[in-house]
Amino acid sequence: MAKFLFIYRESTESRTKPSPEEMQALQGAWYAWMQKFSAAIVPGGDGLKHSGRVLKNGLVTDGPYVEAKEIIVSFGIMQADSYEAALEIAKACPPGHTIEIREFAGYA
Repeated sequence: MAKFLFIYRESTESRTKPSPEEMQALQGAWYAWMQKFSAAIVPGGDGLKHSGRVLKNGLVTDGPYVEAKEIIVSFGIMQADSYEAALEIAKACPPGHTIEIREFAGYA
């Protein structure tokens, strides 16, 4: 079984705060998704703060960059038999994020 990194991205342009009712509905949708695919989810994924640092060529800057259209808000590791199976898991995620799917190289 292969492992896949799911990188959840969120638009920086539509950062309106959801109402408590909308937040509760969204949390319910994510909980249902996690229950449905619990056998595929590898423990350890988590949400990320909206700020951080970027190290590039020895220079440290604040990140993510202000001009970015999307920021990484969370990540998860999934197990699936194939890329297509991982894609089906991602397609079932609640709406609102762009999901980048990357397969682990599997170096021993």
